[in-house]
Amino acid sequence: MGVDPLELDKAQVSHCPAPVSYCTHMSSPIRLLGEHPALLDPEGRIQLPLALRDEWNHRKSDFALMANLEPDGSLCLRLREDWDSFTEDLRRSPGLSPRARQTLLLYAAHSSPVRCDKSWRIRVPDTLLELIGVDRKGGGQRDVVVVGNFDDVRLWSKEGWQSFRASARDEYAAGMDELLNGKPLGPEGLVQERLA
Repeated sequence: MGVDPLELDKAQVSHCPAPVSYCTHMSSPIRLLGEHPALLDPEGRIQLPLALRDEWNHRKSDFALMANLEPDGSLCLRLREDWDSFTEDLRRSPGLSPRARQTLLLYAAHSSPVRCDKSWRIRVPDTLLELIGVDRKGGGQRDVVVVGNFDDVRLWSKEGWQSFRASARDEYAAGMDELLNGKPLGPEGLVQERLA
C-alpha cells in the first residue's frame, strides 16, 4: 500500500511555543490582519510579525503550521488542523475529474510543514519559497511580505505582492459590491440580517 502524500506524520511537524497561561479555546475568532514587510535571515527564516503571532498565540496553547502554494502565486500558512480540514474537503469532493486529481497532486507536492522556533521565526522550505520568487541562496531575492487573510496568512515576494495588490485595488469596488450583493452595511443591511 502506498503512502498518502497528504498524510504527514505528526512527529515531522514542529510546534511553536506558547505560554501555558493562555487559553486554548476562546469564543472570538482568529483575526490575522495587515500587511507586514519582512526579510529572510541568512538561514532562510522569517520573523512572524508581532500582531500575527500575538493573535495566533492567544488562541492556541501550541500549534503546527502548514504551507501550500496558492493559485494566486502566494504561499498560504494555515494552522495544521485548518489545513487538514480544508485538504480533506478537497479530497472528498464528489466525482473528481482528471483535472481535479491533477490539481490535488500539485497541491500535495507544493505543501509542507513549517518549522517555527522559540523566537517565532518560521522556516519555509526553499522549494516553496522559490515558487513565489524568493531565493535565499546565492544573494537572491530575500524581501517578503506577510499578509494577514483573516484566518490564514499569505506569504508573497515583495514584487508578487505589489503586482497582486495593484490588480486587486483596480477591482476593489466591484469586488466589494459582489461581496455585499447590493446590501448596505449597518442596521438596515447585513448586520441586521445576521441578528434576525
